[in-house]
Amino acid sequence: MIFTLKKKHIVAVAIISVFVVALSVGGVYISVHNAQATAKISEYTVVIDAGHGGIDGGVVGSQGVKESDINLKMAGILQKELEDRGFGVVMTRTSKDALNNIKRLDMQARKDIIVKASPIAVISLHVNKFSDPSRRGAQVFYDDTGIGKDFAVSMQDRINRNINAKYSGRDDYEAIAGDLFITKCVKVPSIIIECGFISNAEDERLLLSQDYCNDLCRNIAGVLSESLSV
Repeated sequence: MIFTLKKKHIVAVAIISVFVVALSVGGVYISVHNAQATAKISEYTVVIDAGHGGIDGGVVGSQGVKESDINLKMAGILQKELEDRGFGVVMTRTSKDALNNIKRLDMQARKDIIVKASPIAVISLHVNKFSDPSRRGAQVFYDDTGIGKDFAVSMQDRINRNINAKYSGRDDYEAIAGDLFITKCVKVPSIIIECGFISNAEDERLLLSQDYCNDLCRNIAGVLSESLSV
C-alpha cells in the first residue's frame, strides 16, 4: 500500500505571513495553517511526541534505562532526519521532564501542542515490553477511526523490510488499530511507533545503540519524504 501526501494548492498571504496549504492525506482533504512567520513554503510540519517523561518513566530495561530517555533520544534523531529533508518539526517534549506531573494534564498539554502545530502527521515514539522475552521488533499503531491506517501500513511495511528483517529476523508485523489518545488529537495521520521490546535483551541492546536508532529514524523519515508529492 502506498501512502501519499499531495499538495493541492498554496495561497500565500504576505501581510500576516500565513500559508494555507490544501493537502490530500489518505483521501481526506485537510487545510493546514502554518503559523510560523518564518516557515518556508516547502516545509510541512510534523509533530514528534517523545512518550512519557519526568516521574512517568515508562517501562524499564534490565540495565535500568528508562523508556522515557530512549524515546527522547529517538525523537531528537528523528527531528534532525526530518528537518534535513525540509520538514518543519514540532516536539512535544525536549527535556527529560514531563509536561505536567499529573498524567492527565501531561497528555492534555501534548494535545494542545499538536493542535496548535496544525501538522500533516503526528509520530509518537515509545518502547515496548512483553511477558515473553523472545518477542522483539518494532511495531506501528494507529487510531481505530482509520484516519492513519494508510500511513501506519506504509510505515510498518518499511520497518519490516529495512529494520525488523535486518535486526530481528522477522518481517511479519502488521500495523494495529487502537483507541489511542495521542492519535486522536487532530484529524491527520497519527501513529505510535513502538521502537523495540526492552524486555528482549537483543532489542534492549539495539535501543541503546546509536546505529540502530539512526537507521530506524532514517527509515521513518523516508516514509514521509518519499510519500510527499509537491
